[in-house]
Amino acid sequence: MGLIGVEKGKLKEEEMNKVIEELGLRALRKFEIEIKTKRGWINFLVVDVIGFTERVAHFIARKYSVIALEGGEHLILGEVSAKLWNEAVKVVFPDGEEEVIITMIHDGFLNARIPSDNVRGLEGVVYFNSHPVKLPIKLDDFMLLTKLVPKAIDKIMRLAQAYGSHKILSDEVIEYIRKLQKVEEEVQVSVDYETGFVLIKRGKRITTTPIPEYLIRLAEEDKIEEAIKIYKEAPIQVKEDIVKTIEEEREILKALNRKEEYQKLDLLLKKIKSVC
Repeated sequence: MGLIGVEKGKLKEEEMNKVIEELGLRALRKFEIEIKTKRGWINFLVVDVIGFTERVAHFIARKYSVIALEGGEHLILGEVSAKLWNEAVKVVFPDGEEEVIITMIHDGFLNARIPSDNVRGLEGVVYFNSHPVKLPIKLDDFMLLTKLVPKAIDKIMRLAQAYGSHKILSDEVIEYIRKLQKVEEEVQVSVDYETGFVLIKRGKRITTTPIPEYLIRLAEEDKIEEAIKIYKEAPIQVKEDIVKTIEEEREILKALNRKEEYQKLDLLLKKIKSVC
């Protein structure tokens, strides 16, 4: 199987049918695609055909003075046995110049077929347990896959990393993932002065850290005012622990010659002592 095509609008449908008949090919379906060439994006009327298509584009371009293309087994680039290969088309211009352009990437490792950046109008597909899912993946398919296929998320993320999120995922899926990430990234902080710990909740995960260590972290992140607020509300014993811990950490940083971190803790200490 192969394909032939001409620049859209340059040949009438009956002329195209005549070309197919003249070449001894059998037409299956007609569709439109855009190809990115050295001369810019060109819209083609393309026909899937049964038959030998090598050098057909040269024949059509020369005889009808149009931009033509061809595709077929002779334009498979790479070794299919290597599990990573490309489909290409050959575009031939009326002046005889030709260009081979990759249109589809076949990834046998992830069992997917992904349109290249050089084509618009071709659908990709990825297989999950032999079940085909069109690319980019729609939200309904995404939700179903995450429920029924245990390793679906891992495979989808690997595809997105390799070929780009917008080729693999629809806009609605990308937005859905962003919302999930936003919820997971929301941080809730609760200071428990009785136990001397800060409770930090990120999504469903809760961690604890001693109050003095948390204030040191805030200082390192240039959140001095937030640290001072927590200090002001602390009971006397906790305030003493905070000052002692920060002074000890500051001296360690000084000994290690870590000037920037030392200066941040020094600033925090000065601010604390100014509110005592």
